[in-house]
Amino acid sequence: MFSQNRLALAEAERARDAVLAALTPNDNPVALAIADDHGVPILLLRQDGAPTRMLSRARAKAYTAATLGLDTVVFRDQHVSATRRSLNDWGDPMLTTLQGGLVVRSGETVVGGIAMSGNSTTRDEALAHIGLRAMDLRP
Repeated sequence: MFSQNRLALAEAERARDAVLAALTPNDNPVALAIADDHGVPILLLRQDGAPTRMLSRARAKAYTAATLGLDTVVFRDQHVSATRRSLNDWGDPMLTTLQGGLVVRSGETVVGGIAMSGNSTTRDEALAHIGLRAMDLRP
């Protein structure tokens, strides 16, 4: 029998709620994307006032983290910059090296990606970590 861990909407909603609760008055309006292990969106959110491009960026970050099994900053630093390759070399127009996309794992298994966009890249990543922790995935 084949069984597989999956990221469910309930985990994505917990992440969304935690991220929204963590926003401060100093934060810009944000976009959030949570994708399954194939990079397909489970939950997309764009706050009022967030530019449309922020949702596209968040979606690309979540896709990249999920499909490569790497945080976007790791992909950028270890697989693009360090090897002097360009994104075109990877042959996938959805990939991005923008910081703020995190891999979602259940144990050692990649089950998805979570990403933020709208603030500085370090703030986006910090907010994504808050959402990741709220998912509370167990192996």
